[in-house]
Amino acid sequence: MSFLLIAVVVFQAMVNYNREKKYMSKLLKEKGAALIRSFEAGAKIGMMGKLGNEANLQALLEETASQPDIAYIVLVGRDGIILAHNNKQMIGTRFNDSGHQKKISAIDKPQWRIVDRGGNLKYFEVYKTFLPILKNPGRFSNNKVMSKMGEQCDMPMWCSSGWMKGMPADLILSPENRPAIFIGMDIGPFEEAIKEDMHNSVIMVSVIFLLGMAGVVSLFWAQSFTRSRRLLQDTRAFASETMANLPMGIIVINENNAITYINDTACLFLEKNIHTVKEKNAKNIFPDELWELHKIVKNGGIVSENEIIMETVKNKTIPLSVTVTDVIGEEGNFIGFVFILRDLSDIRDLEIQVQRKEKLAALGTLAAGVAHEVRNPLSSIRGYATFFGNLFESDSENRKAAYVMAEEVDRVNRVISELLEFARPFDLKLKKTDIVQFINNSLRIIKHEAETANVTVIKKIDKSISSLKIDPDRFSQVLLNLYINAIQEMKSGGELTVKVGIKEEAMVFEVSDTGQGISPEDQASIFNPYFTTKKMGTGLGLAIVHKIVESHDGSIHITSLEGKGTTFAVFIPIAGK
Repeated sequence: MSFLLIAVVVFQAMVNYNREKKYMSKLLKEKGAALIRSFEAGAKIGMMGKLGNEANLQALLEETASQPDIAYIVLVGRDGIILAHNNKQMIGTRFNDSGHQKKISAIDKPQWRIVDRGGNLKYFEVYKTFLPILKNPGRFSNNKVMSKMGEQCDMPMWCSSGWMKGMPADLILSPENRPAIFIGMDIGPFEEAIKEDMHNSVIMVSVIFLLGMAGVVSLFWAQSFTRSRRLLQDTRAFASETMANLPMGIIVINENNAITYINDTACLFLEKNIHTVKEKNAKNIFPDELWELHKIVKNGGIVSENEIIMETVKNKTIPLSVTVTDVIGEEGNFIGFVFILRDLSDIRDLEIQVQRKEKLAALGTLAAGVAHEVRNPLSSIRGYATFFGNLFESDSENRKAAYVMAEEVDRVNRVISELLEFARPFDLKLKKTDIVQFINNSLRIIKHEAETANVTVIKKIDKSISSLKIDPDRFSQVLLNLYINAIQEMKSGGELTVKVGIKEEAMVFEVSDTGQGISPEDQASIFNPYFTTKKMGTGLGLAIVHKIVESHDGSIHITSLEGKGTTFAVFIPIAGK
């Protein structure tokens, strides 16, 4: 755009230059032509000088040439000799352009040219043939006045007092000898005007160029500013979305302990609304454990991955990893503190699972050795017990004692079998199973035992339930174990509720009873091997259930309140979701 404007201005300047040049040339030409006409008129009057109207053209020539813009007035003959000049000393000398004199003398109309007279002097020169003759020269020459004028002159010369001394009449009157008149005008004002116009044009071009460049630079700056602002907005939006959706809690407080930023995750940890905590004093919002870490950093200490246990309003505990750091600006000014809170609940659960698996691995190794070393003697003991029992009479105490011994041996053998089953890894035989039919079949197995214990079975299966990929035999063992435990907990009767539904990407099996419930202390160990609250229990039932559920990539959770019953919830992922 800037270069286009410059091109337009340059073009306009050239047009103005040519127009000014043409105008000045026309003006000077007309001025020179007017002077020439005045001298021609003076010459005519000079011819009639003896009639009583005398005119001294030399004086007029000198007076006219004395004007500031007139450099010279010259009358030049055909031979190039100066006949008249404003400088009398030049009369009789040769004119510089004598070589072109014949051609110039044949021109009747005023012409102009710019000539160089040496010394870096240039003149605007107007010239033409000098024609002082009246419009009808023949008539003038034949009348009596002309004859009388010739008679009064001693020689065929013009009267010196009427024209110019020593100038023959035939130089003026003869068509072959007519001289040329040259009027040189100073070209300085003309060139100064053009130079001034060019100077103004250059200034205008420079100004427009500077304005154009300023516009280009301003446009570049505006684009750069817009791009930078857009980049800043995008970066700010990206950072804001990243901070808001991080699985970690982010809290920023300023030097006055006012909370300037907090994301949703941190609000969940603190159980606060994001709009009610902003700009509030952090001391009134933070739990004591978190505020103590702030004091440490404020006093120059370091808090990195410090673990605290934060209690919620609902009396729950959340293990948190806390990192606190101060934020310093580019100029070294203090901005505030940043708190990074990370929930360690999943890590603690994984640690518990790892510990449990380590225990199971050790127990499996132990069980394999025990089973091998114990089962052989047990077989011998049971054989001898049966042998000795048959030696006594059928109703004798000795025979009954022998049979009791054999039954105890069978019970020990059963415990060893359960231990081996628990400790030994097994491969699942997964297949697509109709869950509704599967639940009905499992409840049919415990129907008689439930009726005997005066327990009412309630079944709630969601209509969206169809099929699930499981190992039917192993998973049936899970449900039967949970059913039997629930029935045994309700010694005075009650309700056994079996619910099946969909939650997120898992199918949930819930088995609930209305028994006495399980204490919080026992809940922490309920899935450990050999942990039992029953007098005749082995403590391996729920441990086996837990192992089968984990083999299905699922999880099992317990919810129990003492005196109000227990609920076991089994989550099995739905394949393909």
